[in-house]
Amino acid sequence: MLVPQLAIDLTGPGALIGAGVIAGLIGAALGYAVALAGRWRSAAAGEVARRSLAERRFAEAEESYRKLFDSSIDGIYVTTPDGQLLNANPALARMMGYVSARELIDAVADVAGTIYLDPAMRAEYQNRMARDGMVREFEYQARRRDGSVLWLSDSATTVRDEAGKVVRYEGVVRDITNQKRAEGEVAEGRRRLQEVIDTVPAVINVKDMRMRYVLMNRYMANIFNIEPEDAIGRTTSDIMSRYGADKTDENDRRVIESGQELGFYEEEYVDSSGVMRQWLVNKLPLRDSDGEIRQIVTVALDIGERKRNEQEMRKARDAAEATLQHLRETQNSLIEAEKLAALGRLVAGVAHEVNNPVGISLTVASSLERKAAIFAEEVARGALRRSSLNEFVETSRSAAAQLVGNLNRAAELIQSFKQVAADRNYSDQRSFNLADLTDQVVMSLRPGIRKQNLTLSVECEPGLMMNSYPGPYGQVLTNLFLNSVAHAFPGGEAGKVDIKARACGPDHVEVEYSDNGRGMSPEIRRRAFDPFFTTRRDEGGTGLGLHIVYSIVTSRLGGQIHLESEPDKGTHVRMILPRHAPGEFAAS
Repeated sequence: MLVPQLAIDLTGPGALIGAGVIAGLIGAALGYAVALAGRWRSAAAGEVARRSLAERRFAEAEESYRKLFDSSIDGIYVTTPDGQLLNANPALARMMGYVSARELIDAVADVAGTIYLDPAMRAEYQNRMARDGMVREFEYQARRRDGSVLWLSDSATTVRDEAGKVVRYEGVVRDITNQKRAEGEVAEGRRRLQEVIDTVPAVINVKDMRMRYVLMNRYMANIFNIEPEDAIGRTTSDIMSRYGADKTDENDRRVIESGQELGFYEEEYVDSSGVMRQWLVNKLPLRDSDGEIRQIVTVALDIGERKRNEQEMRKARDAAEATLQHLRETQNSLIEAEKLAALGRLVAGVAHEVNNPVGISLTVASSLERKAAIFAEEVARGALRRSSLNEFVETSRSAAAQLVGNLNRAAELIQSFKQVAADRNYSDQRSFNLADLTDQVVMSLRPGIRKQNLTLSVECEPGLMMNSYPGPYGQVLTNLFLNSVAHAFPGGEAGKVDIKARACGPDHVEVEYSDNGRGMSPEIRRRAFDPFFTTRRDEGGTGLGLHIVYSIVTSRLGGQIHLESEPDKGTHVRMILPRHAPGEFAAS
């Protein structure tokens, strides 16, 4: 404090007056001084109070920082630039496998050699700190006390002194081992998914909401001539523009707008080799846990080959229909044979069978014609002798006999052929009792049974009423019996034939015909119902007997027939017939 200095003259005329004034002045000065002293003491006390408050607040802040430091779940550290660990919190100690922070600090003399699994990552950390003064979420692998490895995410800053020199690093680390493991599992799952979809011979891709690919299988990548990973983040237009093609994302937008899958539809576009490809495509939305659409998945099957096959099939079908129409126009009577896919064998068999008797008849007639001409010349010359007359008469008689025999044979063949053609005008549909009709047919066969040394038994359920064709039914049983006589028991061998009939549901009956004869080989059984197939052609067989049976059962009677036979185990024929046969035109 400064006290005013007064220069006063106390001698002279005004000394008394001046002394009073001086005394007053001195009193005033003393009062002023006292006031100033009080103010100084007050200011000093305030400063002390402020300092005490600041110290208390600093202590409280330091305590809060210490609590935060100690209770943080993230690791907190302070290191020197050369790698000495100056401070660490308990979370970091536990993270690294130590009991306390002090134990960790004492154990770590060099961070790069003790903590970092790869010392090069410490060098990268230091380079970033020197360049940027900080690192954010710097990831590296660290070695724990027990030797196990964990992943850390490090965020730190540099601290400099007054001269600007870096004196320490202060940072926070998080244990991201589980995150890395999860990311690895996700990456592995994605890799396996990629491997799986790469094996699928179809287009599979996933796009985000901006129509950019996030997944593409190799099959599709080959279509676009691009690696799957190179397609990620690009649009279809981006990829196809590389080779001058184009394709819109309109269908993807429809999925987003509607929120529904589109269902399969056909689409085509040009691939990277310039080939037009046809696809059967479906697109559907992929939603998150909240139900919001996040991605669009596309699956497409290459139907180019199918399209080509369909086109070829249409051409073949058109050609077949034209051929069939031609056949219907020229030989309508052979429709049933066409259904058996045996038209060629049928025509060849007919030609072969009819050609023999007709050819023989033609040869005999030609010879007779020449003989008649010679006989006429002799008569005209008047040189006819009895011997010539007798020879001509004998030749004519023999020729006539041969002509009659061969023409009868041809007539029989033609009649059989008419049966193959399924002439439906020889029998009317009516109601009858199946047991009675079967007995009547068997009765007509019994005279021949005695000559063949066969036993024929019939077991028919009574009361089976049918509305069908009795004539064709009788012909079926007759042909089956004659086929057994000719093939199952050749040479008059003894044997047994069984006929059984019973109900098969409310609308059908089951008729079984079986013999215990020689049976059939697999090859013969396979062709047994083919027209003109016979194993006894040299003995006069025509091969029409079982074919007529098949034609009558499946066409006229509207039923089904099954044949079972093995060599030396006999033959079994099973027929399922409707109780009400189809009408005349329904059976066509």
